[in-house]
Amino acid sequence: MNHYFTFAFMAILAFSSIAVAQERREVFEVEIDASIDDIWDAFTTTEGIKSWVAPLAEVDFKVGGKWRANYNKDGKLGDASTIENTILCYDPKRMISLKATGFPENFPFKEAAKDTWSIFYFEPVSKTRTKITVVGLGYNDTPQSKKMRAFFETANKYSIDKLSAALKKKSAKKVGAN
Repeated sequence: MNHYFTFAFMAILAFSSIAVAQERREVFEVEIDASIDDIWDAFTTTEGIKSWVAPLAEVDFKVGGKWRANYNKDGKLGDASTIENTILCYDPKRMISLKATGFPENFPFKEAAKDTWSIFYFEPVSKTRTKITVVGLGYNDTPQSKKMRAFFETANKYSIDKLSAALKKKSAKKVGAN
């Protein structure tokens, strides 16, 4: 079940109670103690995604490219437990838009998730702090969509904590190397 928590952030299928709903739009904002460069690398490189999303991951970072992850370290990318996102567009170090296009075989909200996509906005607050705003679009009022959002209420905090921990570890390694 824990692997769904990180998937929730990747696909932004639902947002915490901080989220604001407007016209089938969900907004989640958080600030992370990391530079815009480190945040960008965490979202756009294979090593970056492996550091906080899943032990098996790869990114073909281009419009139409795939952002894939598998939480089963003994599995393989492309098997029945792989999560796939397609990169819709991006503006370097400012924005990435993703659409979940492949779901693990036992993911319970496949139908509700098919109509959604997410936009991640990145804004430097300082040299060492970045604001991440995630806008989820395409939601509806079906029972499955409502259940999906409720299921992932804690997922964003979990994912943000994993991202933050990975970036703190990366920062500590940089300081130790100097």
